[in-house]
Amino acid sequence: MPDGQFIEQTATETRVKPSLYTVLVPLTGARHLAYNTVSQSFSVWDARDMALWQQMETRGDVAYGADYRGFVQGGYVVNANTDERAEVKRSYDRTRTNDSHMMVTIAPTLSCNFGCHYCFQGLDKPLTKMTPKVREATKAWLMDQLEGRRSFHMTWYGGEPLMDQDTIWDVSAAAIAHCDAHGIKYTSMMISNGYKMTVPVAEKLKKARVGRVQITIDGDAAMHDSRRHLTSGRGTFDKIIDNIRQVTARRLLKVSVRVNIDGSNEAQARALLDVLQATGLGLHCGVSVYFAPVESIAENAGGCDSCLSKTDYADVENRLQELAFEKGLMALPKMPRFLGLCTAVKPNSYVVVPNGDLHKCWDTVMDSARRVGSVISAPRRTDTQTRKMWDEWTPFDNAVCAGCKLLPSCGGACAFKFIHNDYASGETGRLPCPSLKFNMAEQLFLRAKARGFVSDDDWDQERSPTVKDDGMLTGDRHTFDSIQAIHGALISQGASI
Repeated sequence: MPDGQFIEQTATETRVKPSLYTVLVPLTGARHLAYNTVSQSFSVWDARDMALWQQMETRGDVAYGADYRGFVQGGYVVNANTDERAEVKRSYDRTRTNDSHMMVTIAPTLSCNFGCHYCFQGLDKPLTKMTPKVREATKAWLMDQLEGRRSFHMTWYGGEPLMDQDTIWDVSAAAIAHCDAHGIKYTSMMISNGYKMTVPVAEKLKKARVGRVQITIDGDAAMHDSRRHLTSGRGTFDKIIDNIRQVTARRLLKVSVRVNIDGSNEAQARALLDVLQATGLGLHCGVSVYFAPVESIAENAGGCDSCLSKTDYADVENRLQELAFEKGLMALPKMPRFLGLCTAVKPNSYVVVPNGDLHKCWDTVMDSARRVGSVISAPRRTDTQTRKMWDEWTPFDNAVCAGCKLLPSCGGACAFKFIHNDYASGETGRLPCPSLKFNMAEQLFLRAKARGFVSDDDWDQERSPTVKDDGMLTGDRHTFDSIQAIHGALISQGASI
């Protein structure tokens, strides 16, 4: 049970209250799905359970008795004296500032062999690679940063990282040797377009302890090739599928297929799932699928005329996830824990770009003005200003996040959309609330249905959905005004150094 989520019997009467972080999904037949975002407990309640719950809500708190034991064990109710928000903040801060684990992303080149129209880098990408000088400085910086760590995770990123394989093999070997010599657990993954991920390359990646590669495929062959083609215009779908098939057949790597979704490719995404299944790919051989919205979040991006709204994307994601699960391409939906705790907000984690600049977020790597340091040069005054904004940002400083039932799951989601909100455009680009905010009921229902707890007949189309005419069961969402106010305060704060 998480800190603060316990009942202590004393000489005085123990009283309990409903947890702020319990989400209830109404079903037919007076049943409800219950989920608590702190304890991560999940269950189905009957009419008697609901009567007890409503009694607690009406009174605010009640004397603890045997009837409430199950609620306590699941974390759905807590001691009446518990300050839940303070407990969640302490847990968030401990996780965020944990110095024992370090994450570093290295982009050895921002060059790419693809010409994707929605790329955050734009179409005019630099061709430079990490020079020997920067490579040596990066290795030296890594060795220094790794002192005192117990675990380390390396992500390879770009551009297309396989456009500079020499840096990957060199830096990986040095980092692995150092970690092995000092008892540091080493793990690694790669973000790649998959075109160059042949069997010989995958064999080298395995030696470099890259365990998983994320590859984006945007639908069936026609749709994918119209969006994610070579810079020459030639298609890439067949080559990528064949690479995935051969690499996973040899158990060299696990592959996570990312499907970027906008308003034009839902049908083609469904067709892609058919192709993957027909090719014999799935969880059984280390291939999984997940979906993400196309967003316009950087100045170099070409914009997104067909980007879906948050609500519309959540609907599409529901349908695609259920199909992917049925086809053995996705595990049961699992609620995250502090989703927003990425490299950007963890003090000891960074992104290294080809010229040696250090960034906190993948989405700023094309803009040297937004760096926070360098592996080869002394820090600038503006580095300190930018770093301060990342370090001091917290979802607990704004009312929408701080009062949200999903905060223990979301963790503020995307700090970039608060700190560099002027970069982004459109609802999906500028508002940080994740799709879970808009489809949590549907996610929980799919999970319950897969376990046999409910059937399609238990879904109440009027009462069950996350989004309803009178609001959302997950609470308030951020608006352009709420984000702009936070962004303005952060900019003023950074400029005041």
